[in-house]
Amino acid sequence: MHSSPRNRSQQISSSGHGLTLVGLLSLDLPAIVSLIFVVGAIVPASLVLTLGYLPFGFFNAVFGRGNMDRLVFEGAEIPLLVAGAGTVLLLAAPTFYWRVQHFRRILLSTTTAPGQIRSLNFTPLEFSVDYVYRFQQRAYAGRNAIRRNHRREKRASLRPGQDITALVDGLQPEASIVLELYSRNESGMAL
Repeated sequence: MHSSPRNRSQQISSSGHGLTLVGLLSLDLPAIVSLIFVVGAIVPASLVLTLGYLPFGFFNAVFGRGNMDRLVFEGAEIPLLVAGAGTVLLLAAPTFYWRVQHFRRILLSTTTAPGQIRSLNFTPLEFSVDYVYRFQQRAYAGRNAIRRNHRREKRASLRPGQDITALVDGLQPEASIVLELYSRNESGMAL
């Protein structure tokens, strides 16, 4: 890492950078996908348990463009659907909960450490930043991956070799985020 005037941990206000739990989760691909699966399991199972059917074309019927169709479930189909929804919930809900707790701990900690970007990686769905940082005289490596966001990908503060600020969970220093990646605005990044 380059020598930096930021050689020790500091406290910052995450709200001053526009960091909110909802904002962080909205960029996090595992949180988004797991939430889609949670909602996709709860809503149909709830409708089948309460109504006994799934309404299709609901919005078409409301706006007068057609009839509302029903997919009716009977007998052994209902427990099978509920069991399938329960299985999906057992897989997706813990992932979403884990991501919420991960970001919540980091936001509550508000401890920063100096770091440096090692590489940027792009896939059709994901933009990730590999970085290193120093916290309490120890070196750590991290990776933050967000859903593709062209504005953030073009930030001048996100280039290989660029000095960054890592927002670190003080109790679990391996957990961190790159402030320049998650901050709502790029101005005022330097501490």
